Amino acid sequence: MRWVKTLFWMVVFLMAILFSIQNKDLVTVRFGLSPIQNAQWFEVPGVPLFLVVLCAIFLGVFLGGVSDLYRHLQLKRTLRQNKKTIERLERELHSLRGPGPEQPSLLKEDV
Repeated sequence: MRWVKTLFWMVVFLMAILFSIQNKDLVTVRFGLSPIQNAQWFEVPGVPLFLVVLCAIFLGVFLGGVSDLYRHLQLKRTLRQNKKTIERLERELHSLRGPGPEQPSLLKEDV
């Protein structure tokens, strides 16, 4: 199974290299309120297109990982709370039952 994972990552890496070689045209990255207002906060001229695309993919994967980690921590906290509730209810049930009835005479040990 490990070799399948290694093969997968090798293919992804090869695809990223091929993508980078084929998309090395320079683009200008602008950020601002252009459609609404003629104001730009920053502009970066001469950035390779593959760098813009790969950074966008990396940012998306990173944000997805952070949200997944947040959800994982929430589930862990809920699980811990549920375990505490179960322990509390088991103690309460044990205290309400009190001492159990004596064993039937057939099960008593002969002394």
